Amino acid sequence: MAGKIKTRDRILQTALALFNEEGEAQVSTVDIAVVMEISPGNLYYHFRGKETIIEALFDDFEEELRQVLSAPIQHPLAIEDNWIFVYIVFEEINDFRFFYYSLSSILERCPDLRPRMTRLLKLKKETVTAVLTQLEKVGLLKFGNGERDTLASRLAAHITFWLQYRDLTSPSKEGRDIINDGVYTTMMQIAPYIIDDKDAYLSLLGDYFQAQQ
Repeated sequence: MAGKIKTRDRILQTALALFNEEGEAQVSTVDIAVVMEISPGNLYYHFRGKETIIEALFDDFEEELRQVLSAPIQHPLAIEDNWIFVYIVFEEINDFRFFYYSLSSILERCPDLRPRMTRLLKLKKETVTAVLTQLEKVGLLKFGNGERDTLASRLAAHITFWLQYRDLTSPSKEGRDIINDGVYTTMMQIAPYIIDDKDAYLSLLGDYFQAQQ
């Protein structure tokens, strides 16, 4: 039937939803099959275990995130687009958040993903560096020796581990609130390097994110 979702794609969609909502460690392939109302054997025909499902989901995540992160490197963003860009990055990560909540465990069981995740982290830093360089070029930011590289590393780590941090400090928050907090904290880390009218920037930032609550 035209437009019918293939069983393989349905498995991935169902697994992603369950992993995100229940936690990857709490979900088995049998659980996925039960929710889909298919036999475990049918699922096994497409994926020979949960790790192969995780690896297939990582393929999708890596492709989507690379497309997002490559944009500012290939074409510098307009100043007003930077907040929107950071939102999009956090949204992409939130869509595949189970990777970040269970990162150490997943990389231990799926060692082939480790170098790929490392390359994504490197790309995050390169993207942040490109954005900071552009903001410095247009005269909004000023960095001392080594400060831009240090901030880029800090922001790349912040983006990577924000979900784990929020899960420990504010477990009641979820979805949009977590994304808003992540973006706000990202933009606040840039504030010390603003050249002129820092108070106006902080006021605008506060007003903007207050409106998102």
